[in-house]
Amino acid sequence: MEQQKLKSRLYKWSLEDIEGYLMILITTMLVIDVFLGILARFVHFQHVFATELGKYLFIWLCMIGISSAAKDNQHIRISFIVEKLPINPKITWIISQLIFLLFTILFFYFSLRLTWMHFTMKKSAVGFNFPMYVFTMAMPVGFFFTALRLIKDIVNHSGESGINRWYTNQNPSNKLKKQMLSGKN
Repeated sequence: MEQQKLKSRLYKWSLEDIEGYLMILITTMLVIDVFLGILARFVHFQHVFATELGKYLFIWLCMIGISSAAKDNQHIRISFIVEKLPINPKITWIISQLIFLLFTILFFYFSLRLTWMHFTMKKSAVGFNFPMYVFTMAMPVGFFFTALRLIKDIVNHSGESGINRWYTNQNPSNKLKKQMLSGKN
């Protein structure tokens, strides 16, 4: 029983923070790549792939960052329009999340097609011989995680009452972060 609880906690913990772990890993790889590129200039070593790899790692970082921002409700929103509408803010929140989800699914579909095209054509990245689909896979992976986060937010928010998510200081995840930073539990 205790082992099952531990597995459940580990599973939930890793799933909740997967974007953070991926961003730490990719940022570390990016810093190492840039450092090696700078070092290669000083020793006059031709290092063609440093800038190319840096670009593609940055794309991975941005795509995972989209999902992380969606998880924490940190995307830019136009809240002054909601204040003028005679509609419940909860309804407008869910509608905005559904629109965001629709675009995310569209981007996921087209980026998956692009990745599949690179895979079937066996296209390699310019500058070094590495499969291009590894880098374009960042888009469907990022949009997939974003879609999961949006679906979870829609489901969770549809059951809440009294919380206006249009204001980030009322977002439950932000309250938890403030508690963690202040040391209060």
